[in-house]
Amino acid sequence: MDCSYTEEQRIFRYRAVGIIIENGHILLATNSMAEYFYTIGGAVKHGETSIDAVRREVLEETHLEYEVERMLTVVENFFDYTFNSTEYEFHEVAIYYMMKPQGMKSINSVHDIGGGRKEHVEWIPLSKIDRVEIRPAIVKEIIANINDLPSPLIHKDVNH
Repeated sequence: MDCSYTEEQRIFRYRAVGIIIENGHILLATNSMAEYFYTIGGAVKHGETSIDAVRREVLEETHLEYEVERMLTVVENFFDYTFNSTEYEFHEVAIYYMMKPQGMKSINSVHDIGGGRKEHVEWIPLSKIDRVEIRPAIVKEIIANINDLPSPLIHKDVNH
């Protein structure tokens, strides 16, 4: 069972995130209904450590086994998300981990994530990161300050 709950249109989620950087590129995900990229990761399951969760999520999304190098930061993120004409208010606590490099590999992973959405991962050059929309937007700050991060961070992308 995921460490999350839904109360009407409010959703809380505990998430583990893997940051994978290889040869001046970062590995990000997107899906067929998104016009932006997002980090690789997902919900931590009840009784699972965030390190085990990030390894599992990265494996599910890339079909490659990455190991954790170090914890980067914790982000408490508030955002709105519309899906099938319903707007949800998210409150997410995410632990971000740097994954150990293993050489930039070609990843041809496309999988169904529900709601008619197909997800895939893509290597994005760090030199072009400013021209790409990434959610949450704080990911760009994490990447820019990857060796000197404050912790924890609180970020809000809400309209109210």
